[in-house]
Amino acid sequence: MTATPSSRGLPRVPILCLAGFMGSGKTTVGTLLARQLAWRFVDLDDRIEQAAGLPIPQIFERLGEAYFRQLEADQLRAALGRASELKEGTILALGGGTYAQPGCPEFLRSQGIPVLWLDSPIDVLLARCMTMTGRPLFRDEASFRALHAQRLPSYQLADQRVDSSGEPAEIVAQILRLGIVASGGNQTHLVVEKPLP
Repeated sequence: MTATPSSRGLPRVPILCLAGFMGSGKTTVGTLLARQLAWRFVDLDDRIEQAAGLPIPQIFERLGEAYFRQLEADQLRAALGRASELKEGTILALGGGTYAQPGCPEFLRSQGIPVLWLDSPIDVLLARCMTMTGRPLFRDEASFRALHAQRLPSYQLADQRVDSSGEPAEIVAQILRLGIVASGGNQTHLVVEKPLP
């Protein structure tokens, strides 16, 4: 992604959002991509947990999905604001349902922030998620497939799509070949943001 002037004439901070269903590799691929680019990596789910002081499954259980979605929207705006404030390239891993929320694709587009959809076949996603804990919307195979089908049209609104069913390093290489992000040179480091209290 090349820097484009913002409405104030200042160079735009490069930000790339990763969208995709649970198990698509947003955190794993995002961490590796940020390291390769020497950018900051931010996981929206981590920010939400920090802000609530609870793990995501407990937020859903105790406070409900509506509360979670409002907190998610607030933390998305806060993460984007922090990236602009720090003036550092940022890879932002969205939650599995973030990009499927009404208005989210339009909001990110209006901010000039590209979104990359990490897409995998449903059976790959299912196999990955069956071994993971902490997925509040993963109950059984039928509901998993129904939720995926419900969110698919939103994911298809992303600016780019990459098959994320392979090895994470190869997925990162595919993303870099798309040319939507500029490399940070030869330096490689990783800064994982922990939200401020």
